[in-house]
Parts: sequence; structure tokens; C-alpha cells
Amino acid sequence: MEKPGFYAILPSPVRYDRRLSASEKVFFAEITALSDQCGYCYAGNGYFSELYDTSDRTVQRWVKHLQELGYVWHDVSADPAYRLFLAP
Repeated sequence: MEKPGFYAILPSPVRYDRRLSASEKVFFAEITALSDQCGYCYAGNGYFSELYDTSDRTVQRWVKHLQELGYVWHDVSADPAYRLFLAP
């Protein structure tokens, strides 16, 4: 798998949020990098599970936790395309 070659951003509210695991913080930073191109993250759970050598279920938990904390939101109307947006 080809690894992305662009910068990721980890804003201080996410970086210092003790409710997030280190993996969730890195995952959020990856979402920011992929969002830079289109304004949203187009990669699905399979992409992230392969990139980080983890299960799809783990990625689903990361997404859910970031959503619960208000850091990202998922556009369900975009199906079948997967779009994950950074919260303003």
C-alpha cells in the first residue's frame, strides 16, 4: 500500500484531549491530511485498517469516538461514497 506523502495536522484541542487514545489522535491527524485535498476525507475503514494494520472494527470505534466528542462527522447522505468531515 502506498503511504500518503503530505502533512497532517493535529490541533491542540485534539492533541491534549485526555479522552482520546494516542491511536485516535494519529487517526484524526490522518483524516486532516486526507481532507486537505477535497475538503473531506474520502478514505473508508478498509483503507485505514490496512494503513495502520488494525481491524475494520477498531477503525469504526475510532470514528465513533471522534464523532461523539464532536471532532468529526459522517455524511450519511453521500452513500455509497464515504465522506468524513472535520467538525468546525
